[in-house]
Amino acid sequence: MLETPLISLVVTTIGRPAALARFLDSLGRQADADRIELVVVDQSADQACAELVRNRALRGPWTVTTSGRGASVGRNRGLGSATAPVVAFPDDNCWYAPDTVTRVLAALGDDPALGGVSARQATADGGPSMLRWRTHPMPVTRSNFMRTTICSTLFLRREVVDAVGPFDESIGVGSPYGIGAGEESDLVLRVLTSGRAIAYRPDITVFQDDDRQEITLEFVDKMRRYGVGNGHLWRRHGLSRSQLVYYSARKLAGAGVRAVSGRSVLARSDLAYLRGTVAGWRGTAP
Repeated sequence: MLETPLISLVVTTIGRPAALARFLDSLGRQADADRIELVVVDQSADQACAELVRNRALRGPWTVTTSGRGASVGRNRGLGSATAPVVAFPDDNCWYAPDTVTRVLAALGDDPALGGVSARQATADGGPSMLRWRTHPMPVTRSNFMRTTICSTLFLRREVVDAVGPFDESIGVGSPYGIGAGEESDLVLRVLTSGRAIAYRPDITVFQDDDRQEITLEFVDKMRRYGVGNGHLWRRHGLSRSQLVYYSARKLAGAGVRAVSGRSVLARSDLAYLRGTVAGWRGTAP
């Protein structure tokens, strides 16, 4: 008789079976692999990732399904198939350290009052990935969530997600309104507003390559959409204007440094992010 899963991992993917294979390999190295439930939402036409899962000898239970486009749409669809008391939403191109799941479950087990845990995201060589991560454990707050949380590092109790509502499908990658990021931060802020705590634990690691290391011109528009999501988030949740000005000033200064040093595409990306932030905060983004 199969035991009840301890944790459900909901992965939304479009056409990246090689990346997903690396993630599946990392799940096989987890101590509790037989009690990790995997839900893959393959939004691609060829369903290559769904086929990959079907052909793997996974130790734990799994489900494959599909949905309309959009990261938030896919995660909500996958959530409907998840059965464990803890849920997470890893990106298809992340992977776990061998003790990631064990450490998460221990942290939640040690403090039943916690609504969730956020790990630190790192590149393969151990450097910071995507964010300027805080180095010490602390509670996630409205003022530090941008340095302590990202979607792949969030592990939440299912009852907390059910209480505050799922991902807002108007926000995130694939948003029909051009609000290309911020869906996980919106969820985090709703959890905090509900009175449940999330602990930031930088000793727990999720790995993911940092796409800023391989910049193309497409990255400029991607960062504009991310900026729209950032501005929208600040407006929706009434976050500190002074903090938004601080982050924007850092981004503007960074654009100047990158332009002078010859990294023109990165400089343009920073400026695009700022333009998107203003549009999102004003509610004028397409």
